[in-house]
Amino acid sequence: MLSLKDKLLKAGLVSEEAAKKAEAEKEATQKAAQQRARGPVAASAKAPMPRRESPAARLEENRHVPKFAPLPGSKAWNQEEARKQQALDKQLRELVLAAQVTLEPGDRVFHFQTRKGKLRRLELSAAQGALLEEGKLAVVERPDPAQIEHALVPVEVAEKMLALSERAVRFLNKAGNNVGFLSEEEIHQRAVETAVKPAAASTEAEAPAEVWVTIKRG
Repeated sequence: MLSLKDKLLKAGLVSEEAAKKAEAEKEATQKAAQQRARGPVAASAKAPMPRRESPAARLEENRHVPKFAPLPGSKAWNQEEARKQQALDKQLRELVLAAQVTLEPGDRVFHFQTRKGKLRRLELSAAQGALLEEGKLAVVERPDPAQIEHALVPVEVAEKMLALSERAVRFLNKAGNNVGFLSEEEIHQRAVETAVKPAAASTEAEAPAEVWVTIKRG
C-alpha cells in the first residue's frame, strides 16, 4: 500500500521534500486524534476515586474541632452554670450529711447570718455552745434539693467546705480563718430586719448567750 508521500510523488504533484512534510503532518494529526480518544479513559483510570467518609468517621473528626465557650448570659452559659452549681451543692451536701452533729436543744441562743443577710438563731446546749465558742464546731449550710438548711459540723469539715464555697460556711471561729462574726450593733440591725428579737445588749450579765457571735476571735 502506497503512503501519502509515494502517492504524491507518483502523481507528480509535489516535490519529494513537500511529500515528506505532508506525510509528517498526516502522522502528527493521527497521533493527536488517538491521544484525544484515549485521554479521558486514561485520565479516569489514573484518577483516584473520591473517598466517602462514613457517618462515624465524620463524627470522630468533629470531636476534634475546638468549641468556643458560651457567652455569659446566653442560654448555654446559664445551663452550664446551673450544672456546676448542682454538682457543687451535691458535694457540699454529702460532706455535711457524713459529719453533721445532732443539735442538742438548750438555753444557749446563738445567732448567725444567712447568705441573704438574715439573722437566724440556734438554741443549743451549753456543751455545744462551748464547742462553737472554742472553734471546734461550725455552722454551715446544707443545700438540700428543696431548700438550704443549716447544720453543725466539726471544724475540719467546715474548712473543706470553705475551700469549695465561701458562702457555705456561716460561722467559724478559727484563727486566721474567721467567718461570720457580727458586732452587737449588727446583730440588733439584722434582728430588726428579720423580726428576730435579740436580748438587750446594755449589760452582758443580762443576756450573755445572745452575744456569742461577738466572741473573741482565735
